[in-house]
Amino acid sequence: MTDKELRDRIAEAAGADPDAEVDWTPHREPSKSPTAVYSVRIPVDRIEELRRLATERGVQPTALIRAWVLAQLDAARAGDEGARQWENDVRATIDHLRALLDERTGVPHAS
Repeated sequence: MTDKELRDRIAEAAGADPDAEVDWTPHREPSKSPTAVYSVRIPVDRIEELRRLATERGVQPTALIRAWVLAQLDAARAGDEGARQWENDVRATIDHLRALLDERTGVPHAS
């Protein structure tokens, strides 16, 4: 099947003008790992919010969704270890801020 025949069939199925210019989106590079499509339901008002945020960040909404899902999967995999690391980081930050405050106010730092 030629490209013209394919465009004509697509246009006919969509009820569009077969001679209209088609705006194709080429893929930059083939995926390095296999992927699958998974459909999720998101409230319409949140989709608009997603589109707006994606536009602000200069990415496609699907890329933003994918990044968020993968980040959450990574966090879930880290599980308790990730939570412990976060807690240790927070405690270290608190200790550091307390020491800085004590230093500014002249209070001796208790180790």
